[in-house]
Order: sequence, then structure tokens, then C-alpha cells
Amino acid sequence: MALLCACTLNQGPGSQPPDAGQNPGPTPAPVDGGGSGAEFDPSELDPASHGGTLTFESIGAPGWYPSRRDPETGPCDAYNASGCCLGKHTLESDALTPWNEDLIVTLRGPMKLKQFAVYQPAVESAGPWNLVSSWDDRSPRSPRGLDFSGNDTEKNGFSGIIGTECLVDVSTSEEFACGPGSLPYCPRQGSGRKTWGWSGSKLFVMLATMPHANSLGHACSNNSNGNWFDAPWMGLSVGELVRAGAFGSCHCYAKEPGKWYLGDGCGQFNVFEVVNDNNEFRNLDVFSTNMFGYAGYVGEGPCGSRCKVDSLGGEVDLIDKSKVTEAAQGAVASPTRGPGAAFRRPVSGYRYFLVLLDVPTRTVQLAVIHPLSVPPSIGALLPGLPARLDASIIEAVRTLRLPR
Repeated sequence: MALLCACTLNQGPGSQPPDAGQNPGPTPAPVDGGGSGAEFDPSELDPASHGGTLTFESIGAPGWYPSRRDPETGPCDAYNASGCCLGKHTLESDALTPWNEDLIVTLRGPMKLKQFAVYQPAVESAGPWNLVSSWDDRSPRSPRGLDFSGNDTEKNGFSGIIGTECLVDVSTSEEFACGPGSLPYCPRQGSGRKTWGWSGSKLFVMLATMPHANSLGHACSNNSNGNWFDAPWMGLSVGELVRAGAFGSCHCYAKEPGKWYLGDGCGQFNVFEVVNDNNEFRNLDVFSTNMFGYAGYVGEGPCGSRCKVDSLGGEVDLIDKSKVTEAAQGAVASPTRGPGAAFRRPVSGYRYFLVLLDVPTRTVQLAVIHPLSVPPSIGALLPGLPARLDASIIEAVRTLRLPR
């Protein structure tokens, strides 16, 4: 599980700033384009499926996590040892904290992407949302408003293919100035470029398929023994965690860096995670979804061998974990109850993956949607991905309940 991994970690811009004491970053401008639906070869589409949603309500809590500070200026009131200075970043609001802060996406293969898009509110009050970042495999070297790092994307660009055990971070194109006095602090590391994530409310849209490792090349491992082998993942992290690189001796992930396994600091959001771990939790066909940090653990861990999907029809995207059947309806969860359902990994066809983090309603909405079965209520969003969305479409995404 990502709780136990040394994955790269993340923070950035948006319309609702985080609590005082952190730099919320620049507000991303709308990008040109939009309105272009994806193109498929017939072999890339499996039969239409029913889709699924997981809705997390009442998300966010006051508290604090350790945020890295320049040792020369501090304060180091959370942790101070061996040159690692961490200050207490206090969050007074319960409005989706800390997921209202600048977040960076991390993608782990095996995975193939056709499109990646991010929408954010044009203004703080209710109103239209703008397309602020996008990438399309038809013009892979022309990303708009976003940046890729990891897996040699810095020099080769992003092709849309991520091999097994490879990691790619996706962030805005707005540069974060590391070095003395930076807030949150990140030391200057050669000529490497660091960037902001997306702050405030945001909607991520990803069109992807996740075939098994043996059918997708470009691996970042030499064998199948690793705990991430054949285990795709989409994760969200507070930006400073990603900019710090892989787990080192100074990070915000836990309140004591040496006890990273507690994940009680800025933590991480495992949005869609296939768990390998080479133990009883292993299940390469079902996603686990959970978020954790200073506010505790929300969601549910992996199904393990109990969730056997080989008896389910191809139309099933959301599984009732207790019955191992198709979920009767979209699942709803909160900090006090798990969803009781899990998404199925798409290995033979593409799905739209939607991740809505809505600050005013404290809601996180996740959806998996087949390109041939887009609900009419969000037809203005998919497949066109327009440059601007009415707030009513965002509300339709938030209230979507699939398969029924």
C-alpha cells in the first residue's frame, strides 16, 4: 500500500487558499483549447460498462502537520534535528483540509493515458470553472498548464505510457522557487525545476487504461518480485512532499520523519491504488481508496483475495466488497464509515477517471465512467472536455451516483 511506499510526494495554485501560514501559490490561468473528444481505435474499447462512484462527505479537519522550513529562519517548533527544520502548519478550517492545499498527482504504471485535464473555479464564489491544465496523446509534446517529472519525462517528454513500477508526477507549469527562505522550504537542487500543484477546489479528469504488466513494456523493474509490480496507482500529495523527492530525512508526511510509517502529518490520498505488497492484501484487479494524515484515516484498504472479480461480468465497474457482486448504487463514505465498495481495474479498455475535490461542500467525489456510457447529466463535460464549464455541471459530477 502507498502508506508503506517511498513514493514521490506533492503541493500548489487555485481559487480557495489554504489556511494562513503557507504560500498558496499562483492562481492558474485558463488554457486555450478544450472541446476535443478522444479518438479510439476499435480495439481500444471494450463493451460499455455501468460505471461507479465513491462519494466522501464531511472531509477536512482542524489540526496541524509539520511543514519544512529554512533552518536559517525557522520556526522549527514541530521538529528540529540534524539540519531538518519543521514548523507547525496549523489548519483552523475543516473545509477539505489538507486536500484544499496545493496538491500534485503521482501516477504509477502499468498505465496508458489518452487525456489528462484539470478544471478549477474561475472565481471564489459560485460560477463557471475553467480548464487550467490539459494534455492529449495526439499532441504529447504540447502540454498546456502542466508539467511532468520522473521516469525521464523531464528530457524525453511524456508519451502517455507508464511502465510497471515507474512513477510520473503531474503538476502545474508554475515554477516553485526553491532555495533560502522558500515557503514551504525546499533546498535548491542543481538545475532541477520544481513546480506548484493545484490549490483550492479542483476537478481532475484522466482517460486511461491499466493493462497488466506483461502486456505493456517500458518497465522500471527487472523482475516481478517488487511490491509495486503490476500495481497501478493514482495518488494525491501535498505539494511540498513531492518537491522534497522520495522519502528522505526531512518531510511533512509524518510528525516525526523517522516514523514515516505512521503517516500522521500531511499524509497522502491513495485515490485509485492497486495493491500488490506480495502478501494477503494483494489483489491486482481491484482498487483500494483511502486518505490519511494528521486527521486520521478515511476510506478502506485493499480487498485482498476475498474480492474475486473473475466471476463478474465486464459491465461491472463498482464492486460491493461484502457480497463480491456489482454494487447496487454509488457508495457514500465519511470519516466514520467506509464506502463498502471498490472500483475494478480496467485492464482491457479505457475509462474516464474523475476526481472532484470541492472545498465549499467538503466533498471528494470519485467516478469511473466508460467512454460509451457517459451519463447525460455530465454530457457537457465528457467526452468534449470544454474550455469552460457551468457550475451546474460540477454539481452534476458531485451528485452523480453510479451504477445507479
